[in-house]
Amino acid sequence: MVKKEELKDWAILIDGSSFIYRAYFAIQGYLSTSRGFPTKAIFGVTQMLIKILKEFEPQTIVWFADEKGPTFRHLAFAEYKAQRPGMPDDLKVQISYIKKIVSSLGIPFLSKEGFEADDLISTFVHKFPIKSIIVAPDKDLYALVSERTILYDPVREVFIDKEEFLKKFGFPPERFPEFRALVGDPSDNIKGVPGVGEKTAKELILRFKSLEELFENLHKVTPLKLREALAKNKERVFENLSLMRLRTDVELPSHDLSFYQRREPDLLTLKSLFKELEFKKFLKEFNFPSEEIEYSLLKVDEGSLDKHLEKSDLIGFSLKKEEIKLFNLGLNREVFLAPSDKECLSLPLNEQTLSRLTQKRFCFFDLKENLHELKKTFKVEPFFEALSNFDDVKLMAYLLDPGKKSYELSELAFHYLDVNLKETDEPCKKAIVVRRLGSALKDEVSKEGLKEWYQSVEVPLSYVLFEMEDAGVKIDLSYVKELSQEFSERLKAIEEKLYELAGFRFNPRSPQEVAKVLFDKLKLPKVKNTPKGEQPSTDVEVLEELRGQHPIVEYLLQYRNLYKLKSTYLDVFLKQTSLKDHRLRTTYHQTGTATGRLSSQNPNLQNIPVKGEEGLKIRRAFIAEEGYYLFSLDYSQIELRILAHFSQDENLISSFLRGEDIHTKTACEVFGVKPEDVSPEMRRVAKVINFGIAYGMSPYGLAKELNIDRHSAELYIKRYFERYPQVKSYIEEIIKFAQETGYVKTISGRKRYIPEIFSPNKNLRDLGFRMAINTPIQGSAADLMKSAMVALAQEMKQRGLKSKILLQVHDELILEVPEEELEVVRSLAIEVMEEPFSRLSLPIRLSVPIKVNFAYGRSWADCKEQ
Repeated sequence: MVKKEELKDWAILIDGSSFIYRAYFAIQGYLSTSRGFPTKAIFGVTQMLIKILKEFEPQTIVWFADEKGPTFRHLAFAEYKAQRPGMPDDLKVQISYIKKIVSSLGIPFLSKEGFEADDLISTFVHKFPIKSIIVAPDKDLYALVSERTILYDPVREVFIDKEEFLKKFGFPPERFPEFRALVGDPSDNIKGVPGVGEKTAKELILRFKSLEELFENLHKVTPLKLREALAKNKERVFENLSLMRLRTDVELPSHDLSFYQRREPDLLTLKSLFKELEFKKFLKEFNFPSEEIEYSLLKVDEGSLDKHLEKSDLIGFSLKKEEIKLFNLGLNREVFLAPSDKECLSLPLNEQTLSRLTQKRFCFFDLKENLHELKKTFKVEPFFEALSNFDDVKLMAYLLDPGKKSYELSELAFHYLDVNLKETDEPCKKAIVVRRLGSALKDEVSKEGLKEWYQSVEVPLSYVLFEMEDAGVKIDLSYVKELSQEFSERLKAIEEKLYELAGFRFNPRSPQEVAKVLFDKLKLPKVKNTPKGEQPSTDVEVLEELRGQHPIVEYLLQYRNLYKLKSTYLDVFLKQTSLKDHRLRTTYHQTGTATGRLSSQNPNLQNIPVKGEEGLKIRRAFIAEEGYYLFSLDYSQIELRILAHFSQDENLISSFLRGEDIHTKTACEVFGVKPEDVSPEMRRVAKVINFGIAYGMSPYGLAKELNIDRHSAELYIKRYFERYPQVKSYIEEIIKFAQETGYVKTISGRKRYIPEIFSPNKNLRDLGFRMAINTPIQGSAADLMKSAMVALAQEMKQRGLKSKILLQVHDELILEVPEEELEVVRSLAIEVMEEPFSRLSLPIRLSVPIKVNFAYGRSWADCKEQ
């Protein structure tokens, strides 16, 4: 039994090709950079190499690689490995990076034209009689196993030494090529003797000392059928043996063992590669040295501030979050400013200083969060007028790569500046990092053609979102308490019904217990397993599939929906609504989605159900202050209008220009009926088709959504594209563009990278296609909404109106408007939302008119269309 700890200092000989394929197929799913470059094999190889280096600490380690082109075996046998599929395209592009990483880790790299890596390893083992571990699960190398050579599979962590080999085969390892010559090797396209399997071959090897002896004594072999098969295939067996024997005479680059010892790793190159490939795990693991920020700290006062800032074109800003006492005159804040990369100014912040700072060009990390911090002590209204002077490195980084998982300052500092930044680092260091990031990212934003969009929309929007978060929305707490009690009673009643139908009490919130009820007790069919595959799934998709097969399923769906609404919304409203002003404050994220849509949390108001009695009841909790109304302004069919603009489909554009009901129009086209003959069901189907096409829905998805057969779904889509042919052309063109470039663009020019479109996995690739179709549409709808929010907020401020934007949910804005401003805000809001780009002087024009539905009421639920 091999013990890993006893193998330290043994030479490590890696079969590179086998190692790469093992790494590639060992990792499930698809790995890539945020820009779409595949990295699964590189990551797997790197991970296994680091593990090997740590566990075995070898002095001698060599990576043996196959060369391109034919080997001596191909020349001897043209069919050698001919049946093997070529290397996957997404693996091919990773090989050069793997070579760089192997080299940067200090591992010698060996290959030889005309020979396989196995022959090089065999030659090395014979020329250097040292203890060696061959890292390869490949049976081709079994022949090299000896007292001083063992094989190791790094994925399964299994060793094969001589003892293990003898247990398995019963004959010495050096005779393994003879065994394979009889059996053949389908993976190498080498045919063995017909009728000779492993058991028979093993018996023959044990009985005869060599293949020569076997064929000299064929008369002793029984049964007759086996003897005849061997006699007939004698030539083939010896040809096989010549192919399967590993060479021991390949010319190596050096006969000195020290040549094959590990070199010093090239940490700079490794770090650069890991950053490029976005391998955060390895960047942390290696703890690479990073650039140190050196600076001088000057404490300044208001009088000398201008002198220190006058020559700076960009000033990094960092706020110390703790309040400090200034001359016993009350609470103040300390601010840190970086006018250069080597200088930091510290000064107490007061109203006068704050007002002067708004006249300079400042760079923030997360402007919105800084505004919230400043608001604790100061009035921040002057900042609104000075927004054109402000930069936000978080927003710039997001615009450049909206698919990143994190936009924390430490992540940006490391990625762009090679600086390790900790949360505990002093504010001066942060201010300098922010300034340097601002300088670097501004140029990149300009190169991408996003400067105007960034300055006109994204930066001002952060202030609008700050005001929305600060204002909050009023909640009727008494009503919420009553509704919560009602939901609790209904849940209790459903629980009792569930117990009755199951025949015993169980926890309906436990997937494991629900699975026992459905599949063990009631014997309902299992639809699918959980993601980890450990047990049958009971998620909503499964319950929908089981609907109608037992009454308990309907009650489980009701229970889950009601429990989710209560726990996600009502319980959170009661917990988070301020008892001081009865207003609930959510947090909006400008950098939270790859499409550009806003997201919210604590609580997430984006997912409040639009339809259904329960959703309406929850919306009734949102109320206006006394003397105010809630305004609902909702973009009508905005994604379909954007689809018409991008596709330039004449039929779709003309429908919108004529103000037709697009769903009724599509129903007419798909079902071949007149508008007056369109039934509600036909219109519903048409609506699903319209939005399904915009979201890249497949016939399978449409069939599932409409609960129809796939043939009918295909027919609906076929008819749709016959009526709207340019929509089909647009979809084909945008997919092609994404495949060629790796990204798609929204109407503002923002890019979203789609690595999934390159995945060898069909499901992921199809997801990439859907993203390519939908992102320009959904992302452009987000562009429109964000522009409208900025333009409307600016107009209302300029007119001195008291009305405020409170919420943004999907394609809807909720405003709180005093009674005396009802008419002016109604007309203003609709005008601005229908033409937001022109209001901001942005050079974007849509080919179809934008329509805004308007409603108002005392509560969100009571908003009635006007």
